[in-house]
Formats: sequence, C-alpha cells, structure tokens
Amino acid sequence: MNLNFEYYKVFYYVCKYGSLTRAASVLMTSQPAVTRTIHNLENEIGCRLFIRSKKGVELTPEGRVFYDYISAACAQIFKGENELANRISMDNGTISISATETALHCCLFQAMEEFNQQYPNVRFNLLNNSSLDSLRALEAGRIDMAVVSSLPDQTGAPLKVKILRQYHDILIGGRKFAHLAKKVQTLEDLADCPWISLTSASISRKFLNQYFEEQGLTFHPGIELDTTDMILPAVRHNLGIGFIPAEFAMEDISRETVFEIQVQEKVPERSIFLVYDQEYPQSIAAKTFQKFLFQQP
Repeated sequence: MNLNFEYYKVFYYVCKYGSLTRAASVLMTSQPAVTRTIHNLENEIGCRLFIRSKKGVELTPEGRVFYDYISAACAQIFKGENELANRISMDNGTISISATETALHCCLFQAMEEFNQQYPNVRFNLLNNSSLDSLRALEAGRIDMAVVSSLPDQTGAPLKVKILRQYHDILIGGRKFAHLAKKVQTLEDLADCPWISLTSASISRKFLNQYFEEQGLTFHPGIELDTTDMILPAVRHNLGIGFIPAEFAMEDISRETVFEIQVQEKVPERSIFLVYDQEYPQSIAAKTFQKFLFQQP
C-alpha cells in the first residue's frame, strides 16, 4: 500500500474535530474534497473508518485502531516540521560559510559579530579555506555561501557571484627595514630586499607575479608561506618585506612593530566576493545574513 500522506493528514483532522466541515476549514479546502479523500482512503485500506451521525462523524472500531497509529505518526511529523522551522528561522537558525583569511579579517568577522548582536540565537558554522576549496565546498552543497578574496578564471551558473567590498594590499617591513618607510620606494629600488609571499600555487601570488611583470620585473620571494596570516609574524621578525591586506597590519603599524612602505607603482585594488548557489535553497537566516553583508560600511 502506497498512500499519499495527505490522506492520513485529512483522516487525522477529521478524527480530531469529529467533523468533515471543521476539518475542511482547518485544512483550507472544501467539505466535498475532504469527503472524497476519506472515501478514497477507505477504498484503499478496504474498510469503513467513519459512521455519520447527527453530531458529525464517529470512528468505527477499525477506525479507532487506525487512529491510534496515525495520530502518533502525525504528532511526530508535525513536531519535526516545527523543529525544522525553528532551525531555519531567525530564532534558531544555522548559517554555514567557507571563507578565506583575507575575507575573514577584512569584513566577515566584524559582520558576524554585529549580526549576532541583532540575532543572538543564530549560529555560524565557519570553515577557513582557500578560495578554490571554498568554491568546491559550495558546489558540493556543504555550505550556504562562500566569502572569498579571489576567483578562478571561470565561475558560472549555477554559482552567483557578487562583489562585497574592495580592499588593497600594502607593503610592510619590520624594524630592520624601517628606513624604507621614510620615503616612497619603487619596486626596482626594493629588488634586492628579501621578499615574503604566499606559495606560487595561490591566486594571491599570481596576482603579485602579474603586478611585478607589468612593471617589467620578476617576483622572486625568498620565503613562501601557505597562509596570509603567517606573513605578518615573518615580517615582524625581520625576515623580509611583503604585501598583505591593510586590515591585517593596522594594529602592528600603530605599535610600530612593522612599518608601511609606500610604493610608487600603485597596487591595484582587489575584491572580496560573496558566492552562493542559485539552485540551492537558502534558509531564512542565510538570506538575512546575505542582505546584512551588503549593508556593512
């Protein structure tokens, strides 16, 4: 037997209210439609479930046995629906995000803090991944959205890409290189300095390679690191100079543990992107957070 759940649902409400008319009102349908459903159900299971009376309808002995099971099943289903509604609402929602270090430091941490002040019951599941790994997680349906600082050459449907904000890299050096901060430098002036950068496989490194090539130079860092947040301590320990998003270095610059080195050749602005799957259903919490991100200064 393979019956539509709506049959059981109609049966449950007719039993609960003892009336075809009241059940139809609750289900927002017509009394004849409810009657047809009950007749179809009785035909499918092969017995009579109700007896009509002046007061409405009464269960047959078979109907009472059937109702014991159906009422328990419906109670669990309705409880599950309510639980799910709570989990995807602003009262008890969860938002899953994969983000790059740059995206986290430049906008996401601050946005999450302010969002939780407005919606304290919403939880975040946060992954810190590269741009490529974040997009793979999105394509696999493991997250609601990706917030990344670079994109591959091709990012098409069903993924939707929006620019969240712009940011720029600055060149910094430790105390050993503080003298370089006293005047504007050219990249050629800095050619003999030890450089620190991300590994050649990263999109950020490819950005710097192109930036140097446009100035007729080749970028050869002496130290290559896997993550952006490792560049700052390496610079702080005077192992070389390196480019880093400005937000990473502001506190150290104010304490004069590192120094910003002005470069004559302008470093192009870069973007932080919000990426989500247009075909993936978004919860209320996830949709609200997406709108919230674009309201940030």
